[in-house]
Amino acid sequence: MAPLLAAFFVFTPLSPVHSGDEESLPWEITADRLTRQKKPEQITAEGNVVLKQYQEGSPTGLAVEAETVQYNVGTNSVRAFGSVHLHDNGGEVHATEGEVDLESETGFFRDATLFWQETNLSASADLIEKTGIGSYHIVNGKITTCPLCKDKTPDWSVWGRDVKVTLNDYASLRHATFRIRDVPVFYLPALRIPIQREKKSGLLFPEYSSSDLNGFGIITPFFINLSPSYDMTLYPGYYSERGPLLAGEFRYLADINSRGTLMTNYLDDDLEDTPENDFASDGILRTNEKRYWIRGKADHDFGNRLTAKLDLDLISDRDFLLEFKKGIIGFTRGNTDFLDLYHRGFQDETVPLRDNTLQLAKVWRTTGLHAEAHIVDDLRDEPGKTMPAWALPRIALSGLVPLLRMPVDLAWQTDYAYFWRDEGVGGHRLDLFPSLNGPINLFPYLEASYLLGLQEILYFIKPHDTASEALWDDGDFEHRSLYNLQFTAATTLSRSFDIALKDNVALYHAIRPELTYMLRQETGGGGAPTLDREDLAPERNWLQYSINNFFLLRRPGGDDPLRTNFSWVKISQVYDFDAGDRPFSDIAFHFTTRGFMDLFFDYGTSLSVYGEDLTTHNLTARYNNSRGDRFALHYHYKRHPDIESPYFSVESSGDSLQEIRGNIETRLTRLFSVKVDMAYSLTTDESIDSTFGLVYHNPCWTIEFAASRDTADDSFYLIFSLTGAGSPMDLKAPGY
Repeated sequence: MAPLLAAFFVFTPLSPVHSGDEESLPWEITADRLTRQKKPEQITAEGNVVLKQYQEGSPTGLAVEAETVQYNVGTNSVRAFGSVHLHDNGGEVHATEGEVDLESETGFFRDATLFWQETNLSASADLIEKTGIGSYHIVNGKITTCPLCKDKTPDWSVWGRDVKVTLNDYASLRHATFRIRDVPVFYLPALRIPIQREKKSGLLFPEYSSSDLNGFGIITPFFINLSPSYDMTLYPGYYSERGPLLAGEFRYLADINSRGTLMTNYLDDDLEDTPENDFASDGILRTNEKRYWIRGKADHDFGNRLTAKLDLDLISDRDFLLEFKKGIIGFTRGNTDFLDLYHRGFQDETVPLRDNTLQLAKVWRTTGLHAEAHIVDDLRDEPGKTMPAWALPRIALSGLVPLLRMPVDLAWQTDYAYFWRDEGVGGHRLDLFPSLNGPINLFPYLEASYLLGLQEILYFIKPHDTASEALWDDGDFEHRSLYNLQFTAATTLSRSFDIALKDNVALYHAIRPELTYMLRQETGGGGAPTLDREDLAPERNWLQYSINNFFLLRRPGGDDPLRTNFSWVKISQVYDFDAGDRPFSDIAFHFTTRGFMDLFFDYGTSLSVYGEDLTTHNLTARYNNSRGDRFALHYHYKRHPDIESPYFSVESSGDSLQEIRGNIETRLTRLFSVKVDMAYSLTTDESIDSTFGLVYHNPCWTIEFAASRDTADDSFYLIFSLTGAGSPMDLKAPGY
């Protein structure tokens, strides 16, 4: 009987192995009746047949159940009849009848369903042919990840006239139709679906959209698995009013601290701006047909405290991100994905100067070296605008060492950069800034420190156009000399308060008043060119006071904080000795709390002391819970948009900036959730952007419908997501 029972394991479609590997494993068989026939030589088990495989006295999980099982010795084949059920730890087969040739491992199953537990995927048909070890051929069959119930049609399935299934690989379908219940929704002449948890190349489900500007649109992603650590996705698509588009994404993961993502969108656009149909209504008409957005980020750790970072953001025109904000390859989703993965996103879609940087940093015990290439993609197409200078390269060396065993440290910051631009002035700049700093021991409960430094900035000028040549000759030399003085005094008072909470915790409160004097004055030079923002840094003769309050929850008698529950409140103001009649800045208030009831809250405002009331508001609130509800609110108000903190009184009469942004995602029921995103300008009293999304969550599929409106376009999106089919997995680092 052993050869018969071992043969059953061979033809099992869930764990195909060679029979020689399993013949030594014992089986246990129970049946109502066992019969042996000599001509032809055949063994028959009838009535409630159950076969279980054992290894070292314990079941392996492999079992076969049927009403009748026949083993033909001469043909070395097995047939099973009546409620055939084969199962192991990886999946199972249900059929009314099955036959397998044990030598070629080929055969058939009638009225059969194959189920793969790892992917929750099943295939069913009237006839399933077994064509080899782990391979099957199905005629007029269906594939789905929905639970299969007797006499009930699955919520979704993919039907194919000719289906080939290879275990732990693909299901390939010809003349495939995607069906909701039994209703065909769309047709594809060919389709490949990965049917295992490992990443597999294949077609992902498309995104459908409709827009006033774009017309009807479809994007059909195709995932390509290059290796466990490298993959790419292509996004071919078409907009009826604009033409074909192609997008792509490449990802790699070298190790746990080294990864990169490169994405690109390209559109050969049939639509142009006209005076009657100006997308941004800004009087700047876009006429280019070749439109693109190339973006990417990378972090790489070479070891030994040597790291690199890449930020790439190149755009064909200033309207591109505004026109293509939504969808699977739009700005909003891409920016969110990069924020989640790299903890840094892209500049706002309205910013016309796009920063591109490659940074390399090396840190020693007391010294740091930083190198950078900085390129600015200038999207402004306006006369009279000077191109921003590119830093190619910029190298900074900084360090700090104790001086002669005294309470004095010698610090230095050295910065060299070569600035290039095709119009305007560029050249070399060398910034030398040595300083002395250290503590001042005045009183036991008073902390004090100082910094004294001399900054020398050298310019070797290179003009790049006629206007610049009229001001400077090639090779002209200029310099600036500045001295810097800073003195800080502070003290800290703290106390813990036992409070009656569920965890019996203590509230720790610390208050820290601080006074700082800052002096930065130019003593020589002048007339130097402006190459970047650092050349615009103002002189200072300021006195700043601040009062900081810190609140922290601790367990009684312990120094460790309780999770991340903390808050702080800061009040500060600056007095400018050189300001004349209005030397006081606005009083700044800043409050932050996080970790309490899954809430993060940050609010800052400034109060004018010269009768302008509140001049700024900045509010950020975020909430997340384990149920999947999310809430975020951002409110920004600035009475004088052109000035930076600290805010001194100005005579400006320009328009203020005031806008509010928010998004909500909440689970209404077990099956439905709602997403709402909005941005509203209170300055112009108009909606900047708003999106409403409704998501239906089925155990085996998800569908999202989103409607979006902005100042120039209305659009709709429909996105399918099927559990276990066509979803690429996360990258794996080598060795993990």
